[in-house]
Amino acid sequence: MNLSESLKIAIKCIRANWMRSVLTMLGIIIGIGSVIMIVGAGTGVRDYIVSLIEDMGSNAVMVSVDTTSADDSDYITLEDVDNIKTKVNGVERCSPMMIGFASATIKNVTGTTTSATATIVGVNADIQYAMASECAYGRFFTDEEYSSSSPVALIGSNSADLAFGYQDVVGQYMTVSSSGATMNVKIVGVADIESLVSGVSSMSDMTSMFTTDSGVMIVMFMPCTTLLQITGADSTLSTIFVIGEDEADNDAIANATVNYLKAAHGNYSSSIYQSQNMATYVEIVDIIISVLTMFIAGVGAISLIVGGIGVMNIMLVSVTERTREIGIRKSLGAKTKVITLQFLTESIILCLIGGIIGVVLGVAGAYAVCAIVGVSPSVTWWIIFIALLFSCGVGLFFGIYPARKAAKMSPIDALRRE
Repeated sequence: MNLSESLKIAIKCIRANWMRSVLTMLGIIIGIGSVIMIVGAGTGVRDYIVSLIEDMGSNAVMVSVDTTSADDSDYITLEDVDNIKTKVNGVERCSPMMIGFASATIKNVTGTTTSATATIVGVNADIQYAMASECAYGRFFTDEEYSSSSPVALIGSNSADLAFGYQDVVGQYMTVSSSGATMNVKIVGVADIESLVSGVSSMSDMTSMFTTDSGVMIVMFMPCTTLLQITGADSTLSTIFVIGEDEADNDAIANATVNYLKAAHGNYSSSIYQSQNMATYVEIVDIIISVLTMFIAGVGAISLIVGGIGVMNIMLVSVTERTREIGIRKSLGAKTKVITLQFLTESIILCLIGGIIGVVLGVAGAYAVCAIVGVSPSVTWWIIFIALLFSCGVGLFFGIYPARKAAKMSPIDALRRE
C-alpha cells in the first residue's frame, strides 16, 4: 500500500465518522486559532505603540525638570536651549517643548465659522528632526520665523480635517486668542502631530476625543517665541528635546545635557533634571509586549495538548473498532509499517484539517479584535506555516502510539475478536 492509498482510506474513515472527527478537531482548532489570533493582534498592537513612540522622536533624548521639587531658578531657559546646541558635545539640535492653550476661530470653505480650543506646542525648527514623518502639506517653520516670533503654525492632519473640513489648509488663517492677546496665525504646514501630543492617530478617535461641547480641539506646533506672545506665559521651560549627531550615544548626550544644566543653574547635588532616551522606550515596549504576547500564546497553546490527547483517544477507539479489519489485512500480508502508516496518516489529516480551520478562524479573530481597538493586525506567512507544521506535529506525536498498537496486533487475536 502506498501513501495515496493510505490517504484515501484515512479520508474515507474520517468522512464515515464525521461528527466524531469534528469534535476531535475542536481542540486543535481552538488551539491554533487562539495562538494565531493572539500573536497577530499582539504584534499589531506592539507595532502601533512603537510607532507612537517613534512619532515622539525615537532618535531624541527628552530632558525634563522635576517640577515637584524645583525652584524658579532651576527651570530651563531659552538661552539654555541655544547653549546646549553649541556647548554640549555630540548635540546637533535642541528644541524647547512648551504647552499652551488658546481659543481659535476658523473660517472654513463653506463660509461658516468654527470655534475651537487649540492645544499649542511651542517648539523651534529643530523638533522636525525628531518627528518620524515629514509634513504632508507645506513646510515646517524656519529658524528665522522662530527668531522673529512670526505668527505661523503647523497644524495636525486630523485637526485640519475637523476644523476646516479638509487637510491641505496651507495658507489658511485662524484667529488665536489667549490671556487677552489675539493673533492672526497663518498655517504653513500640515503634519501628523496629534500622536505626539495625545497618542491618537485615527479619525474616529480624533472625533471622539477632540470634539467638545463648545466646538473642536485642534493641535498645533508654533514657534515657542510666538506662543509666549499669545499666552503671556513665563519663558522658562520644564521639558526640552535634545537630538544628537549621527551615531551619537544618546545616553552620553543625556548625561552631558543634565550636567550642563546643573552647572548653569548651580545645583550639582540635586536630581532636579531627568533624562529619558526615547529609543529605550521603543526597546522596552517592544520587549514587554512581545513577552506578554508569547506568554498568552503559550497559554493558548495548552489547548493544543488537550486536542492532541483527544486525537490519541479517538485513534485508540478507532483501532478497537477496526480490530477485525486489521486482522484481515495482516493475514493477507500487510506489513507492520503499512498498518502504522495508515493510522498515522489518519491522525495527521485530522490535525491538519483542524489546523487549517484554526488558521482561518485565528486570522479572522485577529482582524476582528484589532478592528475594535483601531489598529492593524500583523499576521505573517511564517506564523501560518509554523501553526500548520505544529498541528501536523501534534497529529504525528499523538498518533504514534495508537498506530503502533494497531500495527503490532497479532492477526489471529484480531480475527478472534467480535
